[in-house]
Amino acid sequence: MKFAAKTDMGLVRSSNQDEFATMEFTPDTAFFLVCDGMGGANGGEEASRIACDSASRSIKEDIPLVLDDPTLDRMKYMPKILSYAVQSANLAVYDRAFEDRTLKGMGTTLVGAVVLGDTMYVVNVGDSRLYLITEAEVIQVTRDHSYVQYLVDMGVITENQAENSPRKNIITRAIGTDDTVDPDTFNVTLSDGQYVLLCSDGLSKELDKSEIFRIVHGEGTIEEKTDALIERAKELGGHDNITVVLVQPIAPVKDEE
Repeated sequence: MKFAAKTDMGLVRSSNQDEFATMEFTPDTAFFLVCDGMGGANGGEEASRIACDSASRSIKEDIPLVLDDPTLDRMKYMPKILSYAVQSANLAVYDRAFEDRTLKGMGTTLVGAVVLGDTMYVVNVGDSRLYLITEAEVIQVTRDHSYVQYLVDMGVITENQAENSPRKNIITRAIGTDDTVDPDTFNVTLSDGQYVLLCSDGLSKELDKSEIFRIVHGEGTIEEKTDALIERAKELGGHDNITVVLVQPIAPVKDEE
């Protein structure tokens, strides 16, 4: 497995409220996380940092239990492990805001994934995204918890209208704004030649799927592709903090000579 991660303040914001984490357990098992804070500079930074630390700590404790017990039904337990990590992060942020009233209303998005061999388990809250990039297309695995996505689901506007809506920044679900949260979870089967991209909306609001596909399947190392995604987002305006975690879960098999 290969992966690279980077965050950038962008060209407009005066602080970076994004956080990310990567954690490798075995050569084919790893955890990846992106959080995008909200609630003013101090609140956003605090919320994303707390959520990232709390979720990562929970995953670090639980994943070895799965790896050590081959009898466990991973399809059953992994979504629960991810959901528990999200609930832990949510309560940590919520409690911190309760303790310090200057942080009232702070929250953060969260998108995370555990890659276990050829299966990826995904969790998300808010509008940070996870894409699966195949050899043919870019697939958005997560579903935004946003006002415009709600309008799309109701048939009021189209996906294209949603992408260009001035209300794109209104999210309907976040970590830490209430004492409980309802995350979405997904299972994805992986294969050779695919990439996984976790990102904050500082990337997804600047680059469309065709741009992402072009860069990820272009020349360069995975680190260079990560840099290229961020630089392209800045070329297109860099209106928000930009965080990218790019993963190649299964290394392509080289032909024998």
